Amino acid sequence: MKKRKTAYSTPYICSVLKFISASYLIFGLIPPLTLAAEKPILDKTFNETALMHQQAANSQSSILKTQATTQQLLAEFQALNQELNQLKINQAHLLQTQSQQALSINSLRKQLNEVEITEKAIIPHLLTMIDWLDSFIAKDIPFHTEARQQSLAYLKTSMIDPDTSLPERYRRVLEAYQIESEYGYTIEAYPQTIKVNNQDLHVNLLRVGRIGLYYQSEDGQRSGYWDQQQGHWQVALTGIEDEIKQGLLIAQKQRPHTLLTLPVVR
Repeated sequence: MKKRKTAYSTPYICSVLKFISASYLIFGLIPPLTLAAEKPILDKTFNETALMHQQAANSQSSILKTQATTQQLLAEFQALNQELNQLKINQAHLLQTQSQQALSINSLRKQLNEVEITEKAIIPHLLTMIDWLDSFIAKDIPFHTEARQQSLAYLKTSMIDPDTSLPERYRRVLEAYQIESEYGYTIEAYPQTIKVNNQDLHVNLLRVGRIGLYYQSEDGQRSGYWDQQQGHWQVALTGIEDEIKQGLLIAQKQRPHTLLTLPVVR
């Protein structure tokens, strides 16, 4: 450790010189100096002391400036070091993110490949479902024949339409199956012109699920049913006109549900 220089004040130096002069007089070592002889020495001493004091002040100022500069550099170093640590943390996070993104990309590529494979398997399946539905409607009792055939044509067009996505094609096929399924447990009545004994007859049709299809003329005088085995309309025997009429009223929500006694021919 460097020793710190001590700066002495002018009065203190004068006192020391006077003490030395007095000592010389007391012990008789040298003759006492006259005041005129002491003045140049004192002036020189004062000047040297002032110079030393100024140099000490300048040194102290330089020390303080150096200390301030050192503190500033230390603060900048600490700030840069903290920023460097943050950059390291961000870099580690980015590396983890990139790694996770790479895994996600690989997963998506795998899913896309699976989708392509699934599409190749689903399209033949949908075509098979449409063909089965076409065959089923052709063998079913003839209700809403025109509307059901239009639905089949719409499905077949959708399968070759490039603007129709695979999920939409799948949805339409399932919707058609759902509609056909609902026909099996519902009852309805609607007007239609049918051919009975090679004559056109405007009637009200009664559909009871897929069990039977019945008709009754508007005047209620003629009634009958669809013979699935023969593939044509049969004129009903007397006794079921009231049952058909009752069924029509139930389907039209004009009567509460009740048990009906109707012929079933499959």
